[in-house]
Amino acid sequence: MTDGSNGDILEYIDGYWSRLVRYNHDDKQTLIGLPKPYLVPSDGEMFQEMYYWDSYFMALGLIGTSHEQLIFDMTENMAYLFQRFGVIPNASRYYFLSRSQPPFFTTMIMLCHKLMCEREEPGSNVFLRRMIEIAEKEYETVWLGTMQPHHRMVYAGLSRYFDINYLDMLAACESGWDHSTRFEDRVLEHLPVDLNSILMVCENDIATGHFMLGDIAASERWQAKAKQRAEAMTELMWDEDLGFFFDYDFVNKRRTLSPSLAGFFPLWSGAATKEQAKRMVDIWLPKFEKDGGLVTTLEIKAGRQWASPNGWAPLQWLVLAGLEKYGFTNEAIRIRRKWRDLCLKIFQRTGTLWEKYNVVDLDHIPEEGLYGSVFGFGWTNGVYVDFDRALKASESAQTIS
Repeated sequence: MTDGSNGDILEYIDGYWSRLVRYNHDDKQTLIGLPKPYLVPSDGEMFQEMYYWDSYFMALGLIGTSHEQLIFDMTENMAYLFQRFGVIPNASRYYFLSRSQPPFFTTMIMLCHKLMCEREEPGSNVFLRRMIEIAEKEYETVWLGTMQPHHRMVYAGLSRYFDINYLDMLAACESGWDHSTRFEDRVLEHLPVDLNSILMVCENDIATGHFMLGDIAASERWQAKAKQRAEAMTELMWDEDLGFFFDYDFVNKRRTLSPSLAGFFPLWSGAATKEQAKRMVDIWLPKFEKDGGLVTTLEIKAGRQWASPNGWAPLQWLVLAGLEKYGFTNEAIRIRRKWRDLCLKIFQRTGTLWEKYNVVDLDHIPEEGLYGSVFGFGWTNGVYVDFDRALKASESAQTIS
């Protein structure tokens, strides 16, 4: 038990980053060598490899710290992995090459470019041009693939999660939600609302990159791709009667009405209309908002860690970013405080941050799923720092006003 304060957590996180740094230049058994240092999710023997979508949420906590260079290093590692293997795998292990993970490569690129511009570093556009070219290839060959080894774009121009072995359980691992109550355990037969929202962000990031580089025609082409994806998502995934976005079962031609936080991703990507966003906030946000933040799904199923009663840092961040994009600032601030307070409460009890939390009953442990509960934890640390930064900024703005 510790008397930890918010300042204690921030000090703990700042000191913990160095424990997560790994540098393995050469292949070693199943571990893929990478040219740059990187962060792993948690200290210890369990993790020695760099994970795809974890890296972005850890990067959020590195901004403005002595470890900021790792943001660039991990982005370079992603580029290297794609150029070497034709895919950015789930993580840098040979046995993970059968699948990828939610594609946050372009968000890493745009974060790096933003930091370079703020530092007024030379070569920012050279970096941007090189990375955008790689990102376009990843988008087209991996996420728009129509046959092995990347059979992902399967219906109406939209993509699914996949694994080269055509196994639903492994495709669920590509989603990052391993495992959830979504998809009725038929992951390969669904178009996921979160994945297609992320791909829309990729399209808009690439469009922005081309605009910054002065290629207006290319920028407009990529904007058109994003618009087309948003229209297809609305047609297939938006349920007008229920006022929410759902995963789409393209085999049975129906929406799978299993509400999850993935349904809020179209706010983050900008695919939702203002009217849709308001209905979601009015009807569905109160259902997902609990004492400790946002619960992952409304359904509970034993052994499913990406479900109720659990909350996860990356989902808190993505949903709140979407709320703010549509002007629901007060709601985002309120939930951000709830998550920060929950992390503080458990830190005072255990002296560490965790991979996931029970946001429904704050005095009980989360559903551990197949993997147990992991302390540390990289993306929780990164999101905590980012949330604390945002809350201080909002409190400062209120004081000034």
